[in-house]
Amino acid sequence: MEKTPRTPPARSLGHAVSTHISGRRAAVEKLITSDITERRALTQQALLATGRTLIANKGVAGVSVGDLAKEAGFTRGAFYSNFTDMDHFVAEVARLEWQHTLDTIESILSTLEITKDNAIDGAVDVMLQVLPRDRDRYLLWNEFSTVEIRFPDSSAELSAHSQAFSAALVDLLNSILESFDLEPVVPAVDLVEGIIGILSRSTRNELLPHSTPHRHITDATTLLERLLPTMLRSLTRPTAHA
Repeated sequence: MEKTPRTPPARSLGHAVSTHISGRRAAVEKLITSDITERRALTQQALLATGRTLIANKGVAGVSVGDLAKEAGFTRGAFYSNFTDMDHFVAEVARLEWQHTLDTIESILSTLEITKDNAIDGAVDVMLQVLPRDRDRYLLWNEFSTVEIRFPDSSAELSAHSQAFSAALVDLLNSILESFDLEPVVPAVDLVEGIIGILSRSTRNELLPHSTPHRHITDATTLLERLLPTMLRSLTRPTAHA
């Protein structure tokens, strides 16, 4: 008796979508890692700059590929020719944002003259000059953290950039402290986390002055300016060779 040929099982929609996305990611990554034309570079820059503004104002959840492409003056096809998906795009916005922050800090540090008459006051003054406290950076940094917490499975690339940024901040902190013959008495990464935490809350209070719980404080100092000197006095010490 002749056997009826077996029909191969149909692949699931999820498998088909996954295969499509994987193929597109490989194609886009190949384009990104190859030498890109000036036109493609300008397209990427325009999309990323537009994305930075939209994410700061609307949050990641409030920005679609269509909105982004329209605002930047491109088609959806132009977006997908340069980025695999929104996860990839957001990670790239974050990477550039953090790199720009580091470049700005290093630029400021390169022009500062170090005086060691009072090491703590000197270190505080330098940090107050280099730590960013503007609205867009505050919103973007918080948005990136929210994405990492809310979507851990799809934000591995974003998390990798975040960890690299944190490591770079630790290096910068150590450089600043060494310039004043100081060293942390706790792990430098913990000191950075503490400073960033105070920076975040201080910036929030500056952006929302009527909601701060410290309305009774009559001087013009910020939370960061009030707490940073005490933090450094408590959590640093002179280096052994000083």
